[in-house]
Amino acid sequence: MERNSFIVEKSGPVAVVTTNRPEKLNAFTLSYLFDFKRLIDDLRVDLETRFVVFTGAGRAFCAGIDIGKEERDLWYASPLQPNERLYQQNGQDIVRSLENLHQVTIAAVNGACVGLGLCIATNCDFRVASEKAYFSIPETALGIPYSNGCVYSLLALVGPANAKRMIMTCDRIGAQEALTMGLVGKVVPSEHLMDEAMGLAETMASKGPTAIRLVKRMINAATTAQTRDLCMLESEMVAALYGSENPFEEGLEAYREKRKARFTTER
Repeated sequence: MERNSFIVEKSGPVAVVTTNRPEKLNAFTLSYLFDFKRLIDDLRVDLETRFVVFTGAGRAFCAGIDIGKEERDLWYASPLQPNERLYQQNGQDIVRSLENLHQVTIAAVNGACVGLGLCIATNCDFRVASEKAYFSIPETALGIPYSNGCVYSLLALVGPANAKRMIMTCDRIGAQEALTMGLVGKVVPSEHLMDEAMGLAETMASKGPTAIRLVKRMINAATTAQTRDLCMLESEMVAALYGSENPFEEGLEAYREKRKARFTTER
């Protein structure tokens, strides 16, 4: 991966993928986004790896998308991503690729798990969390929807009421509350997080690999069959939002100035 965006360590059937930008709480830049897609594509053809553990360097799992001004100006400069509709579709492609990896995926959530970071975690097959972990979706505070096809895996885990609360209020959910609502499967002390994730992989390693892979695909097919049309519509709706108004600019300015955003009434 370019610039060591992700550190990949393999041991037997397990690959540990660590997002490597601790000074920015592992927030994704545009280059990280495309590096992640290439990483997922490489894993897809890795027949020796049966389990993938995702975690973050330092004190965060992933703080979402880097919304710094310099970075934000680059988002649509890439020929691969010249407008909002293609950004949404690129994002959905990445989410679907992660969700449908043949390997069993485990999110070892070591700290802040925000926005895109939460989307990565919810699209893994399993989630274990450190006691220090927390989860939040700040998008609506910035005037934008939680998009890129991220809503549906969250909804499947926590149900409509909790999904609405997390997205509409931007509440920060601690590790124990996340366990109670079904967002994570287990909470452990920080020093035991990776041991727990590796132990989970070891438990499944003795099971039939083909049976495990087929069951994953069957469950995914049963729980995501209705989302494909929604995702196609979602990218068009979000692009239309940005075409008619740009609430994100006001949301960003308010965030930088540490004030409440002054969003206009819907037109």
